[in-house]
Amino acid sequence: MSDPYNLARSILQKIACTLSATGSLMIASQVLQKKKNRVKLQQIILLAISFCDFVSSSAWIFTDFLMPPKGNQQSCDAQGFLLQFGNSSNMMLMVSLQVQYILVIKYGWSDRKLDKLKPYFLSLPLGFGALTATVSLVLKLFNPAYWDCWLMPYPADCTSTYEIKHGMSDLEESNCVRGDNAFIFQWAFFFAPLWAATVICFVVMYKMTKSVEEAEKKTARYSGKSNRNVQSKRRQSIQAINSEGRLTLTELESTLQDGKIELVLTKRVKLQCIMYAIEFFVVWGFKSIARLIKLFGFTVPPVLFPLAAFFLGSQGLWNALIYFRPKYSTLNEDHWWQKVWIIVRSSLFCCTKNRRSGGSTVCSIMFGSARSSFGAIKRSFRGATAGNNNNVVDNIARTDKNIGDSFGKGDEAVDVEAHENVGLE
Repeated sequence: MSDPYNLARSILQKIACTLSATGSLMIASQVLQKKKNRVKLQQIILLAISFCDFVSSSAWIFTDFLMPPKGNQQSCDAQGFLLQFGNSSNMMLMVSLQVQYILVIKYGWSDRKLDKLKPYFLSLPLGFGALTATVSLVLKLFNPAYWDCWLMPYPADCTSTYEIKHGMSDLEESNCVRGDNAFIFQWAFFFAPLWAATVICFVVMYKMTKSVEEAEKKTARYSGKSNRNVQSKRRQSIQAINSEGRLTLTELESTLQDGKIELVLTKRVKLQCIMYAIEFFVVWGFKSIARLIKLFGFTVPPVLFPLAAFFLGSQGLWNALIYFRPKYSTLNEDHWWQKVWIIVRSSLFCCTKNRRSGGSTVCSIMFGSARSSFGAIKRSFRGATAGNNNNVVDNIARTDKNIGDSFGKGDEAVDVEAHENVGLE
């Protein structure tokens, strides 16, 4: 790779990883600040995703100092372990997040029933990352790659045992000093699970979107009725869907008075689903394209390296933009930078006096309850009793209580208060 592309890769990667790590810290702060978030499966998964992204981003920020010649084999192993653990766990946690969505929205799972599977939602992705990283470390697979230390043979052009056994070389034994058959482990430990996770996420989000559309049609049948119970049910449904789209009170009342559910509701839910799908695809898309090009024997265009480095390192940034987007839309500030500052201040500069907590600092609340948060994660591995299923319309009506979304809940969106009380406390 030529020097201009290498320089662009180095600069873009550090910028993206710094923003990504910052975004992950902001999400983690929001999850830990609120008691209801610290015990909710969906928020705990997002906390785990942010943790894994922070690990990966931090390892990439210092990649020039960890890779030889500036670094040594020990630092290279450390970076490889962190990247393999963080990235592989991250993509599996995204699958957990999407599966959790569809279990609640489409199949009506309650919190109690989800608690029974909570160990699997967390332990399987994190266990997969830890296991593959440990095996790779033991087999000495972590060696200098293109821009980091990862699963690579050393020297890079050495002949593997697999190639010798299949008659691809005249050598009698492998001349790889480290990382023999590393390319096989790349597929087994990363690319195959990555592409499987991508397919699963798209399928889940498609099914969830169809469920919301069907629920909207069923709910709209009651639009002409004036029965108080029916109106209450419709209001709950709108508020639940609103947790995805952040309608104002005026819009809610207008929808009820008109006696119909506007198509915009479904479109806003679909938008959130599509945003997660696009983010997951784009972040890993350039690296996957480069892998496919190399798989078919072509030369990878140099421009793909800085693009892949930038988007791989920016996942936490996109997660934060999606997470805080509904909060941003509820703010009444005149300028966009004022809205951004309110969100950043409540997340990164949370050690300020909080009037709601009687003068206590937000940090004392957040970190004082961190032990209980991780205790809840630990207790989740004991399981819980299952609850009963409800129909799809009822599922939408109580989505706000079960999962909401990764960025704030319906009641807070409808009942907007002043700047410091906008639901970011």
